[in-house]
Amino acid sequence: MTTPMHAPMPRLATASVIALIALGLSGCSTAGLFGDSPLSAASDVETTAPAPTAEPLVFNSVFTDMGSVHQNTMVANELQLQLDMWTEQKTHEWFTDAQKSFSFVIDVTDMTVPVEAPFASKRQVFMSSLSVTATTTTTSGVVETPLVLSVNPVDATLDPEALSSPYGLLITSPKGGLQMVNNVIGPLVDDTYGLILDFSMIVSSEATPGTGSYVTQTIHQTVPVAIFPRV
Repeated sequence: MTTPMHAPMPRLATASVIALIALGLSGCSTAGLFGDSPLSAASDVETTAPAPTAEPLVFNSVFTDMGSVHQNTMVANELQLQLDMWTEQKTHEWFTDAQKSFSFVIDVTDMTVPVEAPFASKRQVFMSSLSVTATTTTTSGVVETPLVLSVNPVDATLDPEALSSPYGLLITSPKGGLQMVNNVIGPLVDDTYGLILDFSMIVSSEATPGTGSYVTQTIHQTVPVAIFPRV
């Protein structure tokens, strides 16, 4: 993860980049590469909750309500993998007959050291394989796989100065990470009301910084997304 980017590039090896995230209650947002999740943004202004703009979701999906999702999983002790996914469309207009586009960023933070600590003090993590599979849920019980994306992260990265090794693409923040934009899910059968995106990653992580000794494992992240009929 080449198409033109619609979001600022995040923490990459030598690029100076600024994360930009625009989030609206309408379910339309953008996010910056390796930047803060739109879900982490907070407001100091008290407001009255607006009236709902859409029917309650039949298919439970934080992504659909927020226009983005931020998910974490620990790949080792205090070694946190982050998946940020967003869309520039209105998620309540992810219709069965429409083209549905999403983007995402994956990186890892070593939480045993401060963010501003020298990079050499952080454990390196590499990704050698990534697959994203969409599986639908329908009222009829028919299951489709409208998206099967399988890439070598070294080949798919948008970073022109990406760091890699025999273990794959460096994804330790702030010098590494993987961004893929404008991934498209096409038309679905009319009775589709949800789908699950399964992100499967093969990652290799250091137990101790600088040792060059790695543990390899497969990590899964799943994102539910609601789908709507066009009315």
